[in-house]
Amino acid sequence: MLNVPLASSDSEASEDQFWSAVLLYHNRPHLVNRRLLGVSQALFVKLSFSNLSVRNVCELFTRSAILYEARKLPRLLKEFISVDFVKNILEPFDKNVSFEDCSERDFLTKEDGTFVSLRILLARQVSVDNCLEVVVFDKRVKTATFIAVSEFDRRELAPSFLYQLALSSGYLSLYLQSFEDAESRSAEWLTEQLFLKLMKWIDEYNPNVNVQQSLSLVPVEAFTLLYHNLKAKYGRKIVKEWPENTDPHKFVYEDLAIAAYLITLWNTIDANKKPQFVDLGCGNGLLTFILTKEGYGGTGIDVRRRKIWDTFEGVDLKEEVISPSAACLFPHADWIIGNHSDELTPWIPVIAARSSYGCNLFLLPCCAYDFNGKKYRRRNTGVSVYCDYLEYVKSICVTCGFSIAVDKLRIPSTKRTCFVSFGRTYCETEMADADRHVQAMIGQGSVESCWNEEFVAREPKERVRNCTQLDRGVIADIIKKITLLLLEQPENLKRYDGCTWNRGSRAPLSLVAKSLGKEDLGQLKNECGGLKTLLRNHRYIFEVAEGWVCLRLPPTAVLTNLKYKEKLCWFNGNHPDGCFHSSEVCAYRH
Repeated sequence: MLNVPLASSDSEASEDQFWSAVLLYHNRPHLVNRRLLGVSQALFVKLSFSNLSVRNVCELFTRSAILYEARKLPRLLKEFISVDFVKNILEPFDKNVSFEDCSERDFLTKEDGTFVSLRILLARQVSVDNCLEVVVFDKRVKTATFIAVSEFDRRELAPSFLYQLALSSGYLSLYLQSFEDAESRSAEWLTEQLFLKLMKWIDEYNPNVNVQQSLSLVPVEAFTLLYHNLKAKYGRKIVKEWPENTDPHKFVYEDLAIAAYLITLWNTIDANKKPQFVDLGCGNGLLTFILTKEGYGGTGIDVRRRKIWDTFEGVDLKEEVISPSAACLFPHADWIIGNHSDELTPWIPVIAARSSYGCNLFLLPCCAYDFNGKKYRRRNTGVSVYCDYLEYVKSICVTCGFSIAVDKLRIPSTKRTCFVSFGRTYCETEMADADRHVQAMIGQGSVESCWNEEFVAREPKERVRNCTQLDRGVIADIIKKITLLLLEQPENLKRYDGCTWNRGSRAPLSLVAKSLGKEDLGQLKNECGGLKTLLRNHRYIFEVAEGWVCLRLPPTAVLTNLKYKEKLCWFNGNHPDGCFHSSEVCAYRH
């Protein structure tokens, strides 16, 4: 055990809680370390020593020894790393040391023993090199020691010194090797980020919950390398030239990550084949563009053309209304893609199943819609709408006869769970029988014509949904209700003429929402941003900040440089005390 204590928890933890939290950090360090995109596991072995004098195994893995072995590698990739890497470091201390390949499950079932994990930390930034990390687990003394090593002139991805997580007398503890290390910025990160996260994971430990790991269907190292290449190749240029009103940083890098995932997935399935794809509800067409430029033949279809399509030369993008029917089948496609495809989401498995027996699907659900093109109604109130919808979409995939796997992407979005199919659960000769189950599921309609007569496709012209198109009477009524609520608890100020002027109190948005009727909330729910958007549209009346709302003091003509003097003052005509300012001082016309 290292001898410089850095932090210790004030609550006890069991061995199961300790190892669960440590392994979560070991397997997914990017959850804490924002410099990482992930890890590529090269080795996980159990050590057996014949020399009983070998005790502190972690101290045998010195920086110089690890660097010496790392420099022998042709490239820092896991396929070049074998057990000889660890063997060459340990044999000088015990010539008969033996190694046994071990899985995480094997590790958890052992009550004793020393284990070594060797992996590559994958950098999030293209300009930063990956590095090696050795982790030594000692089940007997309940410690996990981490040693990350890179060349001295390289940017560090993880602390460059040894640090150890231990379960000491039932308490989580963090130890370092020297006091000099304890004064470093890395030590601050260990205590303020990692240690707090570990304690949180210990508190939330539940052996009955199976957490979905991200990128579980693709090799992380290959994905990371490809993502970096795509990011360097397309990222900055597309962001710079982005003609849409949306945030390019979110959409560009999200679609680059999805493209990297799909290409890595397809290479994993068959590296010698470049499949054909159809991206239904392709939106800005960026995913179709990247896949096409990378040599994959495909088409993107959306109900509405985007400005950026004009910059995507040589890419097959079509502006069409997609109505689930026999006319909307793609027998030539190897994959049907549904990337945030909204009202088409439940139809993607059906379209893929009926297009051809060899067609697979990639589906990334976002907004919840049902077969009729209307919002999905939650069936299980015990979970969130999103989780319930994921189960619903998965059940559709299963009913359509797909062998479905679930994965979680690493994209800048909270909706990251995707479904990937790997063929069918029935033989090709059984397609007709399988389709009868599909028809029973989707309800009205026929196989030949429209598959569901209730389905309503999205309008080609996007409706303005920022609360400006609501009925003016409805808007005025909502503003009046909110104003009266804020004025219930008075805060009296002295007006320009010496009379009192009630500014009212501030109220949380949740309370404001409760004060409105169901009809008002229903209309606001259909608008982007809802209540908050309406309040911000009327920022000359309300101030909204950090989830609270209050009345704004009317501005003065001097401050606004007479900019609004032609517009009527809302306060003068609607506030019980009139305007706070005189007609000469107020920014608006009385």
